[in-house]
Amino acid sequence: MVVDVRQPAGLSEFYLCEELQRRIWGTDNPVPAHVLIAGHRNGGLLLMAFEDGKPVGFCFGITGRDGNTTYFYNHMLGVVAEARNRGVGYLLKLKLREHVLDTGLNLIKWTYDPLQSRNAALYIGKLGAICRKYAVNYYGEIRDTLNAGYESDRFIAEWWLDSLRVQRRIENGGMRLKLSDVDNKARYALESRVDGCVRKAAKVKLNLESKMVLVEVPWDIGLVKQLNPKFAVDWRTKTRAVFHEYLSRGYVVVDFAVNEDEKRSFYILSKETITNIMTL
Repeated sequence: MVVDVRQPAGLSEFYLCEELQRRIWGTDNPVPAHVLIAGHRNGGLLLMAFEDGKPVGFCFGITGRDGNTTYFYNHMLGVVAEARNRGVGYLLKLKLREHVLDTGLNLIKWTYDPLQSRNAALYIGKLGAICRKYAVNYYGEIRDTLNAGYESDRFIAEWWLDSLRVQRRIENGGMRLKLSDVDNKARYALESRVDGCVRKAAKVKLNLESKMVLVEVPWDIGLVKQLNPKFAVDWRTKTRAVFHEYLSRGYVVVDFAVNEDEKRSFYILSKETITNIMTL
């Protein structure tokens, strides 16, 4: 199907985004249309994705500031379940990049749950964003079907739009990195083991000095939550400790690798300088 990514054509399409939020996240408290309208008309942007004229995804954000750095903050990106795995989120991000570069900015930031492997594969692996900060329980309790009952830890993603790193990722289409490509170059800071029907966070190493470390996260945290909620909490606790330790020591999240056969996912953390990372 052809995906059309564009700004809302009229007020009615802002209201469509309220229903999209309900469908995507199961929330009873979507960001209301009047807030989307206000943001869009005052330095922010709402983009919507349509397939055959039907809305299937959107992204929304505003201009942000941190000290002397001005950037675009992409607060929300979502795609309905039936349209996932078709590149809709990727197209939304590319259109957003195009718009933000046109405004003269070269940085987009956003937050996301480090345990969501699907998002990590897109944001870190395919788009070339990096993460240097980990925020514990960033939003407090989020009352939707995706997050209810779990603390809202988040990575702060940085997408440096005009960097050689990002340009290369986009040019090669964001080919998925295999674990076998990197496992002989790095050491494991967190690994899992099979326990029943799911994998459980197991081996944790907080004192590695390797220039590259691997941190495993669930292949599908949603499935873990369904089958063994205690394991999901344990994944959060252990990954929180690992990311806090290594990011505080200057490591940067730079890539994402998978083992398709075993359904395993790994972040790659590097001790390279930020200058070198931006050319990887």
